[in-house]
Order: sequence, then C-alpha cells, then structure tokens
Amino acid sequence: MPLLSKEEKRNSIALPKINQIDSVTQRYGETAIIRGKGRSISGACLKCKNPRCMRFPEAYISCPEFEDFSYERNNNVCPVDAISWDYSKDIPRIDHEKCINCGICALMCPIGAIYSDGNKVYVSEPRNDYSILPVTASNIRLQEELFTRLMTLNWQHRFLHESQSIMSNIYKKVSKFDGRSMSANLLIRNLMIAVGHHCSISRTGDVYTRIDAVYSDGDIYDACYGAMEIEFGRDTLDASRGILDDIAVLHSRNGIDKEKNTALVACLSFPNKRQGYFQVIKDVNKVLNLKIQTVSLGALLILAWNGIEVDFSQKDFYADFDNLSIRSALNNNIKRRVELPEGFLGILEPEK
Repeated sequence: MPLLSKEEKRNSIALPKINQIDSVTQRYGETAIIRGKGRSISGACLKCKNPRCMRFPEAYISCPEFEDFSYERNNNVCPVDAISWDYSKDIPRIDHEKCINCGICALMCPIGAIYSDGNKVYVSEPRNDYSILPVTASNIRLQEELFTRLMTLNWQHRFLHESQSIMSNIYKKVSKFDGRSMSANLLIRNLMIAVGHHCSISRTGDVYTRIDAVYSDGDIYDACYGAMEIEFGRDTLDASRGILDDIAVLHSRNGIDKEKNTALVACLSFPNKRQGYFQVIKDVNKVLNLKIQTVSLGALLILAWNGIEVDFSQKDFYADFDNLSIRSALNNNIKRRVELPEGFLGILEPEK
C-alpha cells in the first residue's frame, strides 16, 4: 500500500553530512548519535521517500508458514493512528493526544530521529548537519544506500527506560481502547514486529478464523513460529483454552505439528493465580509436553524499548502455576534488572 498518492508531491529528502558512518548509539530519551570520520551529529529525520516509521513492508505483516491465514492488511506502524505526514515540513507529525508512547515508530526509524522525553514523542528535524536535497532518483538511491549502511552497523535502539510512572500512563491509555476496535491486536502485532518477528493478525470482520494472530522469526533455516492469542480483558482462562484450539486447527488445516508450534499468549496483565489460567498451562505441559509462553504488553514494550530481538524458541517466557513470573527471562534478555516492583500492573507476574 503506497504511502502517498501521485498528487501528494514530496519536496525534499535529507542526508547527514558524514561521508562514512562508522557507528550509531542511542540513549534513553534522546535521539541517536551518528559518528564517522572523526565527527558526530544527532539523528534527525531523513524525510524518507517511504517512511519506515509509518508503514511496514508487506513481508512484515505476513507469515508464509501459514498460507491459509486470512490476515489484516492494515500496515500502519502506529496502532492508534497518531503519526501522519506534515507536508509543510516534509517530516512525520505526532499527535500527542492520540499517542500512547509505545515507541514503535521510533524503533522503526533507521537513524534514531524519534525519541520520547518520557511523556511525549517527538521527531527531530534535520538542521545544519544535514543536506536537504530535491527528490530525484539519484538522491533517493543515495538515501537507500545509507539505509543499507545503517543496517550493517547493527546498532541498538534505546527508547525509554521503564518506570512505574511511564507504565501507568501507557496502561491507563490502553485501558480505554474500544473493545470493538483492532487497536489491541495491532499494538501486539506491531510490538512483535519490533522485537524481530513477522506477525499477522486475523482480518477485521473475518468470522471464520478463530486464531487471533500467528508469527514467525522469518528465518527459514532455524524457524520459530506459532499461534498467538491476544487477551486484553479479564477472561484469560479463555485464552488458555483458545491457544489449544489454535494449535489443533493449525495441525489439522496446515499440517503444523504441535511440537513445532511455539505458541504464545499475549495479555495486558498476568492473570491472578486463582483464575485457573496458569493451572491449565501447567496441565497442558504435563499432558502434551507443550510449553505455552505468556508475555504481557509491558514485557513486550520493555523488550522493544531496549532494541531486543527475542528468540521465543528458547521457551524462556514459559510461566505456570509453579512459576508465575517472567522477570528472570526479561532480565536475561535486556541484560539488567527490570526496574519495576513485584506484581506491578501484572507486567511480569500476577498483581499481589
């Protein structure tokens, strides 16, 4: 799906005034620092011809392992439509009223030009350290070559450092999602993409596909893929039953063995122990030898904010009645301790 119609002309693109970029680093709450040839500049919007902060490539929202899965074609990076194009400046604009501070747009930016001060998200405009060039085929080719170079540097995004205040604000906004909208499913899908996976959610209005989502790591040599249930309500027990149904459906319709289905349940918050969800997860593992993993919205946010590509094949995010926490798995992935108290918002373990 093209971002712009033929009538919507672009005036310019931007390129940093560094001949050879050697490294990119980013700290929480700041734009990235671009270094090369003995100088450094701050990351700023490149006025991309096809802004990666606004639209995912088709490949990111489709999973070839699930050929018959009817998936949503909405490829917006922002799950709440808070980012749009400002044609007067030729850069993205953030609607602070809509923005939930998830940071997915920032994580997709190839040069680290989008950042948050903890409350609001901003786009850094290119200034003296950038060349503003007309939109021509040769200049667009130069910009694409820059993207390729940035990808080879394997630099790690840093968006936000988790805190009780930041998480509380996000959870407050997300709790207002209309239950009839696709916002929750889009948010989880887009976060799964941000942590290194392809992910598809079921198409709006599709009454035949009971599976909420499917995902894959896109690696055909050591593939990790599976079904997902997304549950932002209180009926998490239904999610544990639903994921079993998903595994069975994918086995019978797509020939995907249950042993190869690395299934996930994505929830807003960890269910309480007494709700029965974790007992079902434990029973499934005991009887079928299947470790169904559980990730919360907050856990996915922290992983994404730290630029982590998650390997779910390791089953690190398995939690059941005897082990109700994914805190150690998150600590291991981000290589430090998560700075949230035990039980806070049910992000890493059930609330007390």
